[in-house]
Amino acid sequence: MSRKARKSTSSVPRRVMRVVTGIITMIVLIALFAALMILPGPKSLIDRVQATTDAIDQTVSPTQSETYCPAPMALADSGTYGDSEFQATVGNLATQARYAAFGSVYSASVAAFGDDSASASSAVTLKDDDATDEDQVKTGSEKISQGSRLIDTHMLTAEAGTGTAGSIASWASDGDLKGVSAASCVATALRQSFLLPSTATGTTQQLIVANPSTKPTTVDVSVWGSKSAGKLTMSTQSTLTVPAGGESTLELSAAATAQDGLYATVSSKETPIAAVVRVVSMDGLTSKGSDFAMPLGAASNAAVASSVNEGDKATAYLFAHVDTRTELSWITASGLVHAQDVTVKAGQVSVVDLGDAPKGALGVMSTAEDKLFLTVKASRSGDGDQADFALINAAQPAAYAGLALPDDVTGTITLANLSNKEAKVTIHAYDAKGHAVKSRDVTLGANAAQAVKAADLADGDNAAVVLMVEDQDKQVGWNVRLSHDNLGDGKVAGLAAIGPTALVPSIAHVWARNDSTIVR
Repeated sequence: MSRKARKSTSSVPRRVMRVVTGIITMIVLIALFAALMILPGPKSLIDRVQATTDAIDQTVSPTQSETYCPAPMALADSGTYGDSEFQATVGNLATQARYAAFGSVYSASVAAFGDDSASASSAVTLKDDDATDEDQVKTGSEKISQGSRLIDTHMLTAEAGTGTAGSIASWASDGDLKGVSAASCVATALRQSFLLPSTATGTTQQLIVANPSTKPTTVDVSVWGSKSAGKLTMSTQSTLTVPAGGESTLELSAAATAQDGLYATVSSKETPIAAVVRVVSMDGLTSKGSDFAMPLGAASNAAVASSVNEGDKATAYLFAHVDTRTELSWITASGLVHAQDVTVKAGQVSVVDLGDAPKGALGVMSTAEDKLFLTVKASRSGDGDQADFALINAAQPAAYAGLALPDDVTGTITLANLSNKEAKVTIHAYDAKGHAVKSRDVTLGANAAQAVKAADLADGDNAAVVLMVEDQDKQVGWNVRLSHDNLGDGKVAGLAAIGPTALVPSIAHVWARNDSTIVR
């Protein structure tokens, strides 16, 4: 073989080796580049600003908010099949809503939301008839036939005592929704949770998730039951896609059947959502009540569900993330009356039948070793085996909290002192035009409660329909029990309760200080 041929033959492996070496080098470089992008760098190369005595604390709070008000109470299945005599119907259902803005709110309006927004009438603008007064309360109301609402609020400054509150109330004396149902308007959040009653046959629990943002989102739904500890495997989907500016629903009673109680969470990764659950109970053709289940507040060692009155049949629902024990007591004007001691298993709903509330009862209080969630179902019966119920969450004390009472319902404020020392609060009442009508100072004994009728805060013909409670020590939880006068000539039981909205800004702290070592 010639020298030239041998040289050509030997050069082939070398070229192959160079190609292989180049590929390996490229892979290593790509891997190093990916690692640099993913892994954190050395702490010595990171600028650090800590909260120290010489740091500047800048608080940041949003000055715009959106609050969701659910549509009127409705049946999950409104089909018109079969004999008309046996068809489900909402009967003579009527719904009223009222909204109020407190403090330095320079504009607040309420518009139809979701599928009804395109064909809805003009928005309700909250107004203060006397802009020169010091109370700065704007109000608005409307009668609603269908559809949910969204309150859009713009504030001059985010400060304590500033914000909006709203509520709706539905009632009927015939049909399948006999009684009274009510809901407060819900602020958006990334996660909301609920304690719900039995999912036995005849009960529907329709989760409604609203997405006010301009992009769709997917939420995760998780449920825990009363039969065993741990998260349940749902028999329907556990995710829900919610369109931008729209709503989606999920039937929880079908997803987790035959439970005596449910704890449910709704979580969105990026887009804040608002959620409520419409609970309707039937026994064959007999209405057993309906109400909105509202999102829970924070878990607590001391929790009180007020507005449970003498003669109510009461059932407590408890949920905790760790094993704990609690004492359930009736809270009265003179203190606590022991009801039951309960062991609560982690990750399992405890359902406690408390029987009929005794004389002087104004609520149910839980004093637990560890933090837990509490909801109480209060029920009353009417003629013909009809019944109605209210789902009452544990109250959340706040320095300032506001509430708006819809037209045509009667309200009674129940204040409950969660502390073991005396507490003082002030109730400020306003009429439908935002004018101050009366203020009242209330002193509560340790672990004691007191009821105040909204009618007692009126000034002549000026009814007290907007309320704000000032509680600087944050010791008192409160809500308002609603009824409709002489519903069905007094033959139809009807009760509901709504909680206030905390008028406290969301605050984030940004710390900054001078550090010459940051620049090298």
